[in-house]
Amino acid sequence: MSDMEVLRLAGAPGVGKSTVAWAIAQRLADAGVPTGYLDIDQLGMCYPAPPDDPDRWALKETALARLAVRFRDAGVERLVVSGVADPTQPPPASGLPTSSLWLDADEETRRRRLTPRRWEREQVDAALVAGTEEASAAHPAWERLDTAHSTIDETVRAVIARPAVAAEGASDVVFPEKHATGRVIWITGPRCAGASRVGWELARRQWAAGERTGFLDVAQLSFAWNADPVNGAAAVALLQAVFAEVGAKTLIAVAPFEVPPKDVRAAFPRASVRFFRLDADDRTRRDHAVRRAEGVDGAVLAGDDLIGAGADVVERIVAIGARQRASSSRPGETLIDSPASSLTQVVARVRELAGLTALPD
Repeated sequence: MSDMEVLRLAGAPGVGKSTVAWAIAQRLADAGVPTGYLDIDQLGMCYPAPPDDPDRWALKETALARLAVRFRDAGVERLVVSGVADPTQPPPASGLPTSSLWLDADEETRRRRLTPRRWEREQVDAALVAGTEEASAAHPAWERLDTAHSTIDETVRAVIARPAVAAEGASDVVFPEKHATGRVIWITGPRCAGASRVGWELARRQWAAGERTGFLDVAQLSFAWNADPVNGAAAVALLQAVFAEVGAKTLIAVAPFEVPPKDVRAAFPRASVRFFRLDADDRTRRDHAVRRAEGVDGAVLAGDDLIGAGADVVERIVAIGARQRASSSRPGETLIDSPASSLTQVVARVRELAGLTALPD
């Protein structure tokens, strides 16, 4: 098996690492290269953080190293990874050929790029200060690339041209299989029925109560083109095992409707899994879709085909959701009605059925 090359893009919020990384992945995929994409920030949503890893640097790097092997085994030749990294340390070594770049941009540029995120001014100011400190402290082993005066296309071309650095023993990278344990709350439903909102609110309440809990968006773990599919359920099980190593007993996963419960059961032979399927009518889902298209509902995530979408795309996605909604309930699924105005009630119902009612609001 040939080695997969990993491209790491790190930097402060607003330097463009996610935008550039996604554009690179798309460019490579369009050229026929077996390509994968991961945002490392999606691999470390496990709170409260372990006392010996308060920024979860080690947690995320462990998760990335193990999940990267799954992409390699699927036939991916270039894995593009965006997200934060410990600036005080040299680029992490995964045992795979890796090119690690620290993207830079001045504060004015970063402020302008953060504007679409609709953060509060205080949050933006704090991110700018922290980002400037990180950039100034970045370990000299990181290769630096200024993005402030380049277009996305220029930055993409500059990054793709850089060769990966060889890694000793790369072909021997193997991690032992570890079965996930504990409690898994699996939330799905038709497009725009609100699975992400419900799952995130469940996780947020767990974190506020001090219950170490993992949260994963399954769609973010399996971006691959020109290669075999990456099994989303298996990827979640792998990461839950990582979270369990730092004491997390519960995992909340939001998943595309296409991932069947039978695949999840196969991936979690030793965990207790509860399946919740949200239901919402066309009007409710259309409202969610429009708000997502306008950027006012939910986080902006890679691969979201609703961001900036026009009315025709919204209607196409509402129609997809209608077909999914009309399909029969699958074995083990608990159907939960999720009208637009009752997020609190939906979360309360899922918590009750999942056995989370002991936690305070």
